Amino acid sequence: MEKSQQEINEIQQKYSKQIEQMRKMLLNMYAVSNIRFWYSCLSNFRKSDDMFKDIMQMDAFATSIIISYGRIFGKGTGTTKLEEKIIPLDLLNIHNEIIDFRHAKYAHHGELSSFERDIEIHYVDSSFIIDPKLEVGVWLGAPKKWAPLFEWLDGYMYDTFQAKLASLTKETGIEWKFPHGPAPSWIK
Repeated sequence: MEKSQQEINEIQQKYSKQIEQMRKMLLNMYAVSNIRFWYSCLSNFRKSDDMFKDIMQMDAFATSIIISYGRIFGKGTGTTKLEEKIIPLDLLNIHNEIIDFRHAKYAHHGELSSFERDIEIHYVDSSFIIDPKLEVGVWLGAPKKWAPLFEWLDGYMYDTFQAKLASLTKETGIEWKFPHGPAPSWIK
């Protein structure tokens, strides 16, 4: 049964809270897509002849994953915050590892065993020479134990969004759909 524009507007107004929740979920869905993409890049990383460049690239991929993951569970404007309690118990240690790593290395420059820094000072020819010493631990490739968490999170976001659509369909008597197609090539 066709609806007039006024009826459509009234339905959208009546369910504006649910629509806004879905709008906010889009940023988390995008973050999960980013996580899956960068994890794929890290998983399929092939070394080159330039070891320094390789290390910087792997660290950039890991940074992208960890920051995107942290955003999903952090408080911000314009998006929904996922709560830790939704994480299955068998994946909670991995979740905590990523969140702790985010806090220590990226968000707060905290103390981290894989991030050592110091300076050596040398007095040479009437000048002080500062010699920086920086050791950063990076993953070589993608931590395999992270994959199940990211796969679960992807499914959780999909199922949650579909549940909201099903609820709106039931409440309004009108089918609500979200377009989707095949998974991107980087998702196996």
